[in-house]
Amino acid sequence: MSGIISLKKNIDFKRIYKRGKTAVTPTLVVYALKNKRADRLGITAGKKVGCAAKRNRAKRRIRALYREEILNGDLLPEGCRVDMVVVARSAVPDADFERLRRDFRSAVKRAVKQINFNNQTRA
Repeated sequence: MSGIISLKKNIDFKRIYKRGKTAVTPTLVVYALKNKRADRLGITAGKKVGCAAKRNRAKRRIRALYREEILNGDLLPEGCRVDMVVVARSAVPDADFERLRRDFRSAVKRAVKQINFNNQTRA
């Protein structure tokens, strides 16, 4: 399987925040928006998460979860493409990995469930 395709442009983040579906957990906020090309990931960790080392740790943990659950797992329905922004909350750096996994799976399932993949009007 190929690697993670990152969202880098501010306009992409803004579009997902504005039009995407949201799911919130105590550790993460997931925004998801249908896409026609490929799965892409953006990660945000603000200063409330902690110092630079804690923010980087949070982002590494989220990338690892994305790699395990989305790229190598079966969390998304077959054939669907999603742009996803994951916002780390202040509990991410100190939470155990299994809790993060449960929260990530739960949030992604709820956000993707809100997206209508049968209707191809917007991407």
